Amino acid sequence: MLVEPGNPTVTPRPAVAAVSAAASAAGEVVAPRRRRGRPNVLSREQVIDAATVIANEDGLERLSFRALGQRLGVAPMTVHRTIGGLDDLHAEIVRRTVDEFASTFVWPSEWQAVVRTFATTFRDLMRTHPLVLESHSRRGPLVSDESDGVVRTVVGALRTGGLPDAEAMYAFFVVYDFVVGHAGVQVGRGDADAGRPERHALVSELVGTHSYEDRFQLGLDVLLAGIESRVR
Repeated sequence: MLVEPGNPTVTPRPAVAAVSAAASAAGEVVAPRRRRGRPNVLSREQVIDAATVIANEDGLERLSFRALGQRLGVAPMTVHRTIGGLDDLHAEIVRRTVDEFASTFVWPSEWQAVVRTFATTFRDLMRTHPLVLESHSRRGPLVSDESDGVVRTVVGALRTGGLPDAEAMYAFFVVYDFVVGHAGVQVGRGDADAGRPERHALVSELVGTHSYEDRFQLGLDVLLAGIESRVR
């Protein structure tokens, strides 16, 4: 409610100093006033968790101190003091996501099964965490301790299967590139029917209902057959 100047309708509150002095004279204990602007305390893990959610839902480009502050209920500067720069944060959330996922691999014994396990799990990682695919496309290779171990395991299986060292490494990259490309197509298009209507008509005419899963498994079968031909 607006108040006309010079005609107050609300009794003004006494000054804090006057209240404190009066209370002290009466022997009362006065609690100190709570200071405003005191920064919230955040943990690094809280920031990384929130950043992972934002990056997966909205993309890495939408990840900012302001967005993190809104999600965590603090000032952007509080986030900055906790985590440092955004580039380091980007690298950290990708590294942690890849490490957590790579640690779930259960390796079979046959080299063909090793390659298939790698390809399927890596695809699931990028579908579950689009931030990994986006980071790979825009910011360079995925670097983490666990991912290095995955590369050694797959390349080692290919060498055991009979490929020379250089071919084993390149064969790994061929599978890797196939998975990244397939995941990029699927994540980018989803299951929508948008795009070229004549292409959809052709797919329907030849295969009926399109399946990204069947498409992925066939591509993997073709790659494995090609690798086997090199081994022989």
